[in-house]
Amino acid sequence: MGSDDSSGPEFAADYTPAPDDAPDASHLTPEEKRGPRTSHVALGLLALLIIVAVATTPESVLPRDSTLHGSYHVDEESGLEIVVPVGWRARENAEFGSLELVPVGSGRAQDTQIFVGTLEPGTAAADIADNEEAATALAETVQQYVLGVTGALDDRRTTIVENEAGTGASVSYVVVPDDPARADAGGLVYTAVFGTPDRRWWVAYVTTAQQSSPGPRWMSRIVDHVRLRD
Repeated sequence: MGSDDSSGPEFAADYTPAPDDAPDASHLTPEEKRGPRTSHVALGLLALLIIVAVATTPESVLPRDSTLHGSYHVDEESGLEIVVPVGWRARENAEFGSLELVPVGSGRAQDTQIFVGTLEPGTAAADIADNEEAATALAETVQQYVLGVTGALDDRRTTIVENEAGTGASVSYVVVPDDPARADAGGLVYTAVFGTPDRRWWVAYVTTAQQSSPGPRWMSRIVDHVRLRD
C-alpha cells in the first residue's frame, strides 16, 4: 500500500477558512486558566439566594437576622419614635407599656416582644434616680410579669445609652428557671432606661427563643435610634 503524502484534507477552490476568534490564553495565570473554583461558585449562588429571599420575603430569615432599616413608628402616648425592624410590626393593645412590637407571622409573637413606655412616677423603677439601677428594677418587673419565671441570672451585661431623648443605661441577662421541667420558659430579658432628670422613658425586650432571636447588641442599636416625636 502506498504512503499518504497529503498534508491535510482537500477543500474547494473557493473555500475561505473562518477567522480564529478564540482568545489567546497564553497570558493567563494557572488560576485563571482553571476558572472559578466550585466552592466560590457555590458561595456566590448562596449569596444570591439570600439576597433574593430578603428582597422578596424578609421575614423568612427573621427574627435573628432582622435589619434595622425599617420605618419608624410614633408612639403617641410616650411621645417616642422607635424604628420597626424589617419583619416586625406594632401590635394593638400592648400587653405591657404603651407600645408593643412583635415579629411578623403567627406563632412567634409570644416568643419575642419589644415594649416601650414612659417611666411613670410611683413605679418601682421610676423611684430610682440611677438609670442603671432603674433598668435593673424594670428588668425584674418584666421577668416577673412578662416572662413569668424565677431562676438564676446568667450573662448579665450593662451598657451606656445615648439617643435623641437623652442618656441612660441598659441591663440584660438570661434567666435560667429553677424548675428543670420549665427549662424552655427561660429566656433573655433586656431593659433600657433613658431621658432627662425631668422625664425618662424605657424600652424592654424579652425572648424565650434565644437561638433564633436577636440579642442585647441588636436591641442596643434600636434604643440608640430612638427619636423624640416632632
